[in-house]
Amino acid sequence: MQNVTEYRNLVLKALLSAVDDDGRRRISDEEAAELAQEFTDEELAFGMDYNTPEEVADMLLDAGI
Repeated sequence: MQNVTEYRNLVLKALLSAVDDDGRRRISDEEAAELAQEFTDEELAFGMDYNTPEEVADMLLDAGI
């Protein structure tokens, strides 16, 4: 099991690699960094066993936060 910091970094990596249908990045570096901080450490720790970092990134992107 990975720690929360590693997991958050993987979420950030997934956010940074998200592209639209035309292959353009969906969000900027700054937006990705902000989104990666949306969940507290406790919230991430709770969900780590149930959601991949990519799923968390998709949730954040789909929520339009």
